[in-house]
Amino acid sequence: MSPAFPLAELPAPLDSAKQEALRSALRQLLEWQRDLSAWPKLDSAPDATPIVSLYVRGRLCGCAGMSEGRPAERLARAFVQALGDGRFGGISGEARGELVCQVSYVRSSESIPLERATDLIEVGTHGLALVPSTGMPATLLPDVAGEHQLDAAGLLAALEHKSGLLRAEWPGDGLFVFQSEHVSASLTPEPELARNPLEAAAGFLERQVDADGHMWFGFAPRTSERVDESPMLHGRVAVAVRALLSQSAGRGAAVRARRWLAAELGAGLRGQKVRGFAEDPAMVAGTLALSALAGLDVHEPLLAWAARPELATNPWHAAQVVAALGARAPAALWDACVRDIEQSPWAPWTLLAAHARGDTATLARCAELLIEAVRADAPHRGGVGPGTVPELARTAATVEALRVVDSSAARSACQLARDFLRKHQLFAERSLTARDPALVHGAFPQSPVHDFLQIDVTGHALLALAN
Repeated sequence: MSPAFPLAELPAPLDSAKQEALRSALRQLLEWQRDLSAWPKLDSAPDATPIVSLYVRGRLCGCAGMSEGRPAERLARAFVQALGDGRFGGISGEARGELVCQVSYVRSSESIPLERATDLIEVGTHGLALVPSTGMPATLLPDVAGEHQLDAAGLLAALEHKSGLLRAEWPGDGLFVFQSEHVSASLTPEPELARNPLEAAAGFLERQVDADGHMWFGFAPRTSERVDESPMLHGRVAVAVRALLSQSAGRGAAVRARRWLAAELGAGLRGQKVRGFAEDPAMVAGTLALSALAGLDVHEPLLAWAARPELATNPWHAAQVVAALGARAPAALWDACVRDIEQSPWAPWTLLAAHARGDTATLARCAELLIEAVRADAPHRGGVGPGTVPELARTAATVEALRVVDSSAARSACQLARDFLRKHQLFAERSLTARDPALVHGAFPQSPVHDFLQIDVTGHALLALAN
C-alpha cells in the first residue's frame, strides 16, 4: 500500500471571508501571548492541518503543525506549540509585540517519483513531505526555499537533514510535493500601500531615489540595508529611470534621478573620478545606450564609443548600442551581433536592435529563440533560465524584446512570462522574512529563491508588465 499524505488538506480554497476570520483569530492569539490577559475564544477554522510560523523582524522564531482536536483547537494548539519552539533561539519579551504570525494550510498534494524529484519540484511554490516506511513524516513548507535560498537539490538535502534519513533510505513512493495557502497577521498597524502591481513596483523604485536624485543599486530585505556598489551601476540606474518614466506615479523621482544620472555621466566622460562609473569600454558604451533609451541626450558620445573596436567583441553591449542608435550604428558592430546569435541564442537586445534597424530576418530568428526560452510547462512555467531556478531579470527582458514582435507565439510567450513575474512580485503581507516588509513592497527579487532586490530587476519587470 502506498503511504498517505501526512497532513489534512483544505477541502476548498480559502475565500476572502475565511481569510479575514483566520486573520482575526491570529491577531487574538498574538494579543494573548503579548500580555496573557485573556485566552481568546476561537469559533472556527478550516478543517485541515494548520502549520503556524512565527517571525520577528524577518527571522523565523517558531514553527509547529497540529492534527489533534477540532479545527479551531488545532490552530490554537499549533500557535502555542510554535511559541515554545526552542529550535530558533526562543522569543524575547520585548519581541512579543513585534511578532508576525502566519498559518499555512496544504492543498494540491501529489506523490512524485524520487528519481525525477529535482525535475518536478518548483522551488518557492512547492513544499515537500516525506513519509518514511517507519517513523514520523517530515515536512518543509514552500517558504523554506526562499528563506534559505535553496534550489530543488537543496530542498531535498534539507529534507534529508530534517527527517534524519539518507536519500537511499527513502521509500520510492514516500515523497510528496504540495502547495499551500497562507494567512498572516501582526499587531502592528498596516501602512497604506499601493495594491496595483505597477504602482507598487514604481513605489519601490521611487523609494530608492534620494532627494538629490542619487539612486541606490540594491536593497537587502533581511537587514533593510541599502547597497550602492554594482558593476555598471549607472546603466542599471538608467533602466530604473526608464521604468519610472513609463508610469505616472514616481515621475518626479524619475526626473531627479535622470538629472543626477546626466551629471554623473558627464563627469565620468570628462575623465573625472565617479564612484561606480564603468571602466571597461564595452560597459561604458552599454551604459550610454541604456541612458539614451531613458531619454538622456548622450547620442554624440555614444556614437564615438560605438566606433571603438573593443565593443565588437562584446555582443551583449554592442546590441544595446545598436538598439539605441538604430541605423546610425556602425555596420560592423551590427554584423558582430548577428554572428553571435547562434552562439548565444538568448539575445533580447539583438532582437530590439534588429527592430531598430528594420532587419526582419534577424528579428524573426531572435524571436524564435526567445520564445523557445520561455518555459511552457511546470516547474516554473513562464520563467526563463538558464538555471534550474529562472531569473526574473531574464524573464522580464525576454518580454521587453518579444513585445515588439507581432505573432501569436510571441504574445503567448509574453503572457506566460508576465504571469511568472506577477507570481513573484513581493508585497508586504507576503514578505515575512523582510526586516521591514513595507520597504520591499512592490519589488521583484532576483529569482524565486534569491531575495536581494536590484533596481534594474524591478525596472525590467515593471517595463515588461506595463505593456
